[in-house]
Amino acid sequence: MDERAGLPPGGRLLLLAVVGAMVITALLFQLARMQLVETEPLGPQRDGRVLRIEDVDAPRGLILDRDGNTLVRNVPELVLVLIPGDIPRVPAVETTVLRAIESELGIPYANLEALLALGREAPDAFAPLPIRRGIEEREAIRLRAALSDVPGVAVQMRTVRVYEGGDLYGRILGHVGALPAEEVEHYLEAGYALDARVGLSGVELEHEEALRGLLGRRLVSATPAGRVLEVLAEQPPTPGADLVLTIDPELQRAAIDALTRAVGQALPEPQPGDPPDRPEPLAVGAAVVLDVRSGDLLALASLPTVDAGIFSGGGIDADAFVALLEDARRPLVDRSFAEVNAPGSIFKPIVGVAALEEGIATPETRIVSTGAITVADEFNPDVSYVFRDWTVHGSLDFAAGLARSSDVYYYYLAGGYEEDGRTIFEGLGPSGVASYARAFGLGSPTGVDLPGEAAGIVPDPGWKREAIGEPWFLGDTYTFGIGQGYLAVTPLQMAVAAAALANGGDVLVPRVVGATRSTEGVRRLPPTVASRIPAGSDAIAVVADALRIAADPGGTAVDGEPEGMAIAGKTGTAEFGIAHADGTYDTHAWYLGWAPYEDPEVAVVVYLEHGIGSRNAAPVAREILEAYAVSERRVESSPRGAP
Repeated sequence: MDERAGLPPGGRLLLLAVVGAMVITALLFQLARMQLVETEPLGPQRDGRVLRIEDVDAPRGLILDRDGNTLVRNVPELVLVLIPGDIPRVPAVETTVLRAIESELGIPYANLEALLALGREAPDAFAPLPIRRGIEEREAIRLRAALSDVPGVAVQMRTVRVYEGGDLYGRILGHVGALPAEEVEHYLEAGYALDARVGLSGVELEHEEALRGLLGRRLVSATPAGRVLEVLAEQPPTPGADLVLTIDPELQRAAIDALTRAVGQALPEPQPGDPPDRPEPLAVGAAVVLDVRSGDLLALASLPTVDAGIFSGGGIDADAFVALLEDARRPLVDRSFAEVNAPGSIFKPIVGVAALEEGIATPETRIVSTGAITVADEFNPDVSYVFRDWTVHGSLDFAAGLARSSDVYYYYLAGGYEEDGRTIFEGLGPSGVASYARAFGLGSPTGVDLPGEAAGIVPDPGWKREAIGEPWFLGDTYTFGIGQGYLAVTPLQMAVAAAALANGGDVLVPRVVGATRSTEGVRRLPPTVASRIPAGSDAIAVVADALRIAADPGGTAVDGEPEGMAIAGKTGTAEFGIAHADGTYDTHAWYLGWAPYEDPEVAVVVYLEHGIGSRNAAPVAREILEAYAVSERRVESSPRGAP
């Protein structure tokens, strides 16, 4: 024995052999790895076989509801595909291949010819192009046999997305589809295969990067006709992450059901003298329930709803999709965040905070409303304008002015008041109102993790000059101060604003995805605070107390308060459209609030295309908050699918 080496005779030779084998294995592994990142076929071998590198699809992440139940899953599907790179560029061979497919499937030759040309022009000629999806197993066996000698044609197993949840999640989940024609190059540069299915709307689009995973690759040995004989090496794909939604299905159902009842009841009756071509009123609306601590969206409802099931399988249900496009109510538009309207008096709390913080008003500031104010024209004193209140309120302090929603009180706060050339009350002015509106998140997207969000409009003199080509008048400031005129918001923006009042000033970024699940476990996403409103706790507390009074018995927002729960509430009724023959206008109905009042958990905003805030929108808010009050999830601050 060689004592120095500690090895028996011949041990050194054995050690060298083992080390040599390890080195050779490492070299072979490195060669395979290098081959797997190549993008070109490796060409024919001596035995006639062809070595080729193929993409291996990554399983797309699932989408789960708040309880961890699967809403979007992957289902296997048999697909007949054309692989252009496997078809020799010989006219006679191309004709034979395409005629064989035409004969078996009845697909016009010209269509197949165009598909082949498209594949030949693509960056990866070996990317399979679907010819027919959803093939039955028996039909797949028949096609495999019938086309076994036809190069460039194969039956492959793919996956399609299946969407559950019906009308609760239709627009939220979204759908996947083929690469958009105008963005093909972008997707290919990002590492997608030419035949990839990508998110085109909803969560599927907004969270595409997390859901997609990473393609794998494999080195295969194939016949010249493209039939795979052996997998020589493989780099497995990385599955996409699963997403856990924040939406509470019970609250979402309560919101949809309450809205459905309300929008029909709120439709206005035709008035004598109205023109026959006046647009028909639409039974549409939206509701938002937002966790004021985290920004989690517990309900995001918009009428009419869309059934998620129409997007299931290999393609959209054509008849159902056409029906959606032809519906005058535009079901594909989510009115909770993608459509803007004047908010009316639910904007007044923002003006109130601004007035208190800027010293324009104090809790004791009293203003008398006789039912209207008269203002002289700024350029012609012989002309005057009347700005009306909704009733005669008499003398009001700050809390009463907001709780009773006096328009005159807020004309003063926003635009001030002059009499006989003398300033009676100094208002915020348009820039002051606009500044605080923007600080609460109005006039720009909230950043919700869904595509298509509208920014809305926060007007000021500069905006009007550029957009309308006209100067700003005092009357513009008055209407701005009561949430009308050019101001345009989404229900989601107003829910974020309400949450900021409820949580002490944090402007949150709302979200529908609250957690991700991957091989590394479940990860709860932290809340995101976009900014803080420039107001102290004293100003916020005064406004909050006024909103509590408004929701108490005798207040204008009382019909939004559930029994046994104190809340903050505010109604809004905003004129819009073309005047009726009697000079009146149709109105939007709004409600804004949060609950419970003392220890806020959720903000709620309701919007109806037609109606009165106190009469039509408030009961919707009450039904939603009643559902929340009895929910077992009320104490939760995160989805059950998350830790």
